[in-house]
Amino acid sequence: MNEETVVHPDLDVLIEQTSQALGEQLRSIVLYGSAARGDWERATSDLNLIIVVNQLDPADLEALSPALIRWESGRQPLPLLFTPAMISESADVFPIEFLDLQSDRRVLYGDDPFAEVEIHSDHLRLQCEREMREKLMRLREGYIETHARPRRLRRLLTDSYTTFVALFRGCLHLHRDAVPEHNKEVVSAFCRRAGLNEQAFGDVARLKHGEDVAADEKSVFGRYYAELNWAVTRIDRFVLGTEEESA
Repeated sequence: MNEETVVHPDLDVLIEQTSQALGEQLRSIVLYGSAARGDWERATSDLNLIIVVNQLDPADLEALSPALIRWESGRQPLPLLFTPAMISESADVFPIEFLDLQSDRRVLYGDDPFAEVEIHSDHLRLQCEREMREKLMRLREGYIETHARPRRLRRLLTDSYTTFVALFRGCLHLHRDAVPEHNKEVVSAFCRRAGLNEQAFGDVARLKHGEDVAADEKSVFGRYYAELNWAVTRIDRFVLGTEEESA
């Protein structure tokens, strides 16, 4: 669990307002995502939070409303809301997300709600394949709308990158490989295991960080799309944990 500190004044305000609003009903506030991994960039990254409350009745949601509306007004995503029971019941539905949380999270308030969550490999396998196929379908749809508009196509590429990296993390977890903290290293590890061309993802990463690449957006998309399609066709063998699958 990462212990690095992200300094952001709105975090302190949110914690104070939420604890005042809920009192003993508030169990935990957990920071996850890039800020917990050490990949956070003030200009481009969100602060992702989970708030755990004993119960989430309409009255509790109303009590939370002022603090969360203020948080969202600062251009941050609304926190995810859970009860302890919801966490234990959701491990089979969100195995990738929960494994990421177990690897990289910072408990900002209260106890650690994810320390004892158990993830089963069959649930993880199903989510990896389903979401890879679903996100690739969305990428195709996005290309139909943006292929003639370079700036929008660039946004499609950069927005999708983090999503696919999260899925790569899940696949590495499934294979019981060590999962690196930083996105670039995750892509490298996944590409080595699945036999993909890492350069196709490196170009998208550079675009995401505002850097120039030698190729135009359509060419970048073509290589990226081809490698993602190859990843989907390989995923059934990839998750078996055999050495032959990356040959």
